[in-house]
Amino acid sequence: MSDTTAPPAAETNYLRSLLHLGQILNVSLDLEQVLHIAITQVVQFVKAERGFILLVDRATNRVWGKAAHGIDLLDLESVLSGRDRRNRPQVSRTIIEETLHDGRSVLSTNAMEDPRYQAHTSVQLANVRSVLCVPLTAQGQTLGIVYLDNRMKVANFDEHDAEMLTAFANQAAVAIQNARLYDNLRKSMEERLRLQQEVAEKETQRIALEKANRLKSDFIGYLSHELRNPLTTIRGFIQTLAQDRDGTIDAATRAEFYETIEAEADRMLNLINELLDSSRLEAGRTLALNERPLDLGPLLERIARAQRFYKYWTLKHHIVTRIDPELSEIEGDEDKILQIVSNLLTNAIKYSPDGGEIMLSARPVEGGVTISVRDQGVGMTPEQQTQLFGRYERLDRAEIENIGGTGLGLYLTRHLVELHGGSITCESRAGEGSTFTVFLPSSLPERDAEPEEPD
Repeated sequence: MSDTTAPPAAETNYLRSLLHLGQILNVSLDLEQVLHIAITQVVQFVKAERGFILLVDRATNRVWGKAAHGIDLLDLESVLSGRDRRNRPQVSRTIIEETLHDGRSVLSTNAMEDPRYQAHTSVQLANVRSVLCVPLTAQGQTLGIVYLDNRMKVANFDEHDAEMLTAFANQAAVAIQNARLYDNLRKSMEERLRLQQEVAEKETQRIALEKANRLKSDFIGYLSHELRNPLTTIRGFIQTLAQDRDGTIDAATRAEFYETIEAEADRMLNLINELLDSSRLEAGRTLALNERPLDLGPLLERIARAQRFYKYWTLKHHIVTRIDPELSEIEGDEDKILQIVSNLLTNAIKYSPDGGEIMLSARPVEGGVTISVRDQGVGMTPEQQTQLFGRYERLDRAEIENIGGTGLGLYLTRHLVELHGGSITCESRAGEGSTFTVFLPSSLPERDAEPEEPD
């Protein structure tokens, strides 16, 4: 007897394709690369003949192609700018301009016979039949459009395709905003490095210290930018769930969506805590703990499961947990301990580019518990280990030069461990991986009351 509640194959393919496209958009900040890959996969999924993504600069009204499949971007820009003198347009400016100006999607089963467009010369000359055009919108502003067409077939697209393309466009718009923010940060960092060189050659120690403060601000700015990545994923999954009014998403897929949302929310909380804690330490203030009894076992298992949604996670990575069943409760701040263990696990994943086993273990010891994270990654020399826990420290090594980071993770991890009255150590050999071991006492140390900060 068949299961009538299972979603149709087409619906399952649609959801999985949308999930895959969202992952493509988040894998890199090289915008042109990810958009080229994404538009190619969109064209293939809906069986379009051609497709492209256009961006618009509202200040200058310049429109330019960002990614295309089945059409030359230079020819496309020539047509849209009015420089094409052949009087043989490859696309309809009418449909594109309508979406750009009005911010509304266009779906036509046969534009050449569509009363809305059949009188327009560009539609007839371009032989536009099936066409689907949706705006790229972020924060109420139209950044551009995503366009698909088929000049051979009529009724090639339907409302389902329009929903999919709109959901993809929403994710792409956020990715475009992220890439622009990243580009601005990169330019700022390049300018900072140029100024630092001038300071080293010409200026006094006082000016050098001022530039060091700007270094701190730049890194905090980078961390703020990284907050947008989990937001992109969360937004995409919530939009997909909200559109599932008929309950076509099966229970397993829905559970996976919810688990992804929870993991990305934890990741975002971890980043926010890093930002706030770093600012507080920089200002010379003591970090506060929201202490309560904690059962570490379930918390550690949850943190381990969440790592498979981390952007550096691959099929070659494998996390093994060994949590002693006799592990006793300890006093601590759940968010801070989540931050400590998450930082160690994400570092283990990030600095194991070839994958391998990552071991998370915890066991009771006299006076508390120890938590260890062991990887099979690139490892470190003894000299490199001496730099681990410094603020903004980043190891200068060829094998990890493409791995991003703020240099704040281990610096803050050490402070959070010591705030609990614990300690952290590292054992590592270059090319053989690393093991970080954290000791947390059963009870928090006595502390003097911190004076209240003024409102």
